[in-house]
Amino acid sequence: MEQALVLASIVLGVAIAFELEHLNNVLRSKAVKWHWAQPIFALFVLLTIIAYWWGAAKNSEGAITLGEFLPIMFQLVMLALLAAVSFPGQIDDDGVDLAQYYQDNRRYQWILMSLFFWSVNARWFWTLWQRGPSLPDFLAAISGDVIAGFVIFAMIFASRWWQVALGFAILSLAPVIWVGRSLG
Repeated sequence: MEQALVLASIVLGVAIAFELEHLNNVLRSKAVKWHWAQPIFALFVLLTIIAYWWGAAKNSEGAITLGEFLPIMFQLVMLALLAAVSFPGQIDDDGVDLAQYYQDNRRYQWILMSLFFWSVNARWFWTLWQRGPSLPDFLAAISGDVIAGFVIFAMIFASRWWQVALGFAILSLAPVIWVGRSLG
């Protein structure tokens, strides 16, 4: 797993570099019409990358097969693509409207997030099921993740700003829950 963790660290480091470079372009441009949705999405992506790396580093013991690594590589690619779309890569002389950028990229970025989320959680659900809990215990254990997954999927279709705000409000609970789990 050590080699896989090194590769994951490189890919995620490049992903963070994409996001920070694009953020730098946005911050330095004088022709940006700011809107709250895209910076919040970018922060959500950054926190997701950090949480993913932290989880991989925490569980890095033991060897893994190529078959076990391929889903991890898929997840790394999704995170790199999410980081790349978090902010505009190029800003021309006309500038960029971040509200329009969000709407133009909404489906793409939330499809990527949904693919990432469900690929991570499918493995978690399977691992949990293999432990042999009763069906009610299993459903109780996965219910929060399933709700978050449905919210992420719904964000693909959320075009009104109140819907986007509601989705972000619900998803903002995830970092709080993650920090709570990692402290315990």
